[in-house]
Amino acid sequence: MKKAVYFLTLGLMLGFASCSSDDDVLSSENASALKSASAKTARTAVTDPSIGTTTTLNLTSSLLTNGTTTTGGKYWENTYVSNTNLSVDIFTFSHTATSVGYNYWDGFIVSNVNDITDYGSGAGPGGSDGWVAHQWGTMAGSGFGTSSTIAAGTPGTTGDPYIVAYWSSYMDPASPQGTTFSESSFSNWIKIGNTGLYSVEGLKINIHPWPYYGCLNGDGFAQPFASGDHFELLIYGVDENGTITNPIEHSLADYTGSSLVMPTGWINVSTTELASLGDVKYLVFQMASTDSDPIYGMNTAAYFCLDKLSVKRVE
Repeated sequence: MKKAVYFLTLGLMLGFASCSSDDDVLSSENASALKSASAKTARTAVTDPSIGTTTTLNLTSSLLTNGTTTTGGKYWENTYVSNTNLSVDIFTFSHTATSVGYNYWDGFIVSNVNDITDYGSGAGPGGSDGWVAHQWGTMAGSGFGTSSTIAAGTPGTTGDPYIVAYWSSYMDPASPQGTTFSESSFSNWIKIGNTGLYSVEGLKINIHPWPYYGCLNGDGFAQPFASGDHFELLIYGVDENGTITNPIEHSLADYTGSSLVMPTGWINVSTTELASLGDVKYLVFQMASTDSDPIYGMNTAAYFCLDKLSVKRVE
């Protein structure tokens, strides 16, 4: 919530006018055109594959043909366009946005940005202003499967696309397991297929640069992690009755041992954990951190990255 308030406040103060042309706010004409086209795409029904078929998320470079150019690559052209979700294969990713008066988004976007710079030393309000124009990366530097010759942070290189997510905790009910799911009640969800039921066969997760450096060095909101601190991604399923399952937890940063552990490569969520979600229609994502405010929520930046979601239709 605190990050959301920060984005809105900074946007209103600056109008993001200081950003380079690479990150300019969409003009009202362009925003309207993109909104119209995207809304039409979002209404297109997804066709379920036949029972027994396995589908793995395939993020191609064509998703970024008209993307917004920034340091190290491109991010999704509709990032700041309202009333549009990101649709890839049989997956529909939640997305909320505005470009009226300020730029704001949450949910999921696609990016191929190969930039792992620490932008947390900005002199503006909160010390995090440098991240606003550079919130598009992943610590792995590119999507899973990119050639090992493309090193994270190498100037002028881009790799395979991947998904970047921003979780707006103000939208979500806490500890939702056992309750009935609705799309409007959650910031970050993925709908699988149309009416089918699916088992989750695979998923890869990576830490985003903002929380990585926030846990390491602090960022104006976040404090550097100390012994006992931890930061994790919570993944819920939604079953055939619309009921939210118990979550599985995937560690992104952990200082419960003798040192801070933050893997920077793509990590598999174990098949055993994924199987515990059961057969699902949706996946829902939340986050948790020991560096949190009782009123405003997490101080750790609420970003994560994912790739290679794989599901099998079972019904």
